[in-house]
Amino acid sequence: SFIRGVVDSDDLPLNVSREMLQQSNKLLKIMRRNIVKKVIEMLTELADSDDGRYQVFYTQFSKNLKLGVYEEETHRVKLAGLLRFSSSMSGGNQTSLSEYVSRMGANQSKIYYIAGESEASVRASPFVEALTSRGLEVLFMVDPIDEYVMQSLREFDGKAFACITTANLQLDPVDGGSATVSKEEQSRLQALCNMTKQVLGNLVQNVVLSSRLANSPCVLVTDEWGWTANMERIMRAQALRDPTMTALMAPRKTLELNPAHMLVRSLAQRVGAAPGAAASSDVEEAMRLLYETALLDSGFSIDAPSEFTARIHRLLSRSMSA
Repeated sequence: SFIRGVVDSDDLPLNVSREMLQQSNKLLKIMRRNIVKKVIEMLTELADSDDGRYQVFYTQFSKNLKLGVYEEETHRVKLAGLLRFSSSMSGGNQTSLSEYVSRMGANQSKIYYIAGESEASVRASPFVEALTSRGLEVLFMVDPIDEYVMQSLREFDGKAFACITTANLQLDPVDGGSATVSKEEQSRLQALCNMTKQVLGNLVQNVVLSSRLANSPCVLVTDEWGWTANMERIMRAQALRDPTMTALMAPRKTLELNPAHMLVRSLAQRVGAAPGAAASSDVEEAMRLLYETALLDSGFSIDAPSEFTARIHRLLSRSMSA
């Protein structure tokens, strides 16, 4: 719909009316197929021969191309080759999916991506930590339509897409590996997970130890088939959203704790010092703060911001009076 032009055809009558066009449905389908094919070839040639001019075009009409990927199953793969995204390794430039695949390591089997509100927010996301520390590239999808595109585009060049904010993320093996944890410490960490689940209740589906985090203490992940945090934000912004659909597709959250983080280890020691006992007020407040900070870091919104700020104020008061 963003392209205008004139089509010269010897097969159409000189005097074209609406009735004639309706009766020439087969001919119009052939014309449409050939026009779409020619436009894709022209854009592909432009992208290959003059990246600067193509970037100017892409800045203006990227949404149209992405809508084509979402709706046009026949040409989905070719249109996907025209898409451009920022990534953790592209610097200030955008990269194509073909360029991403060409940079993939021998052990990498998936195309990793994260969707969010802005490039700055996703670049600083704790989800990116484990992948960048392993030398894995992550695509940044910050256009709202990207969420819909990824519902249709499941793979490219034989490589499946993997959203790094979902609970089922399986990172490819890399050299090195995580530090070993003693059985005693593992027991304390598991006790911390159990107690955190008791404190948070229905706010989370589960609390587990994470293998994806490097520097952050915790993060909230979602099920593969539910909404991501970014998709939930988009749907909540809809003026005519369906509350029933929102309740049905609302993501079930799993809190992942980083067993190597000092804060998590300190909490585990506090919990392990009194096994079987209820959480103290300080420990419970720390767990709730971890959950609320994980909400913000993971792209969710806090339903009760006044409670969150009150906890921050109490923490500041205690630190100032100490």
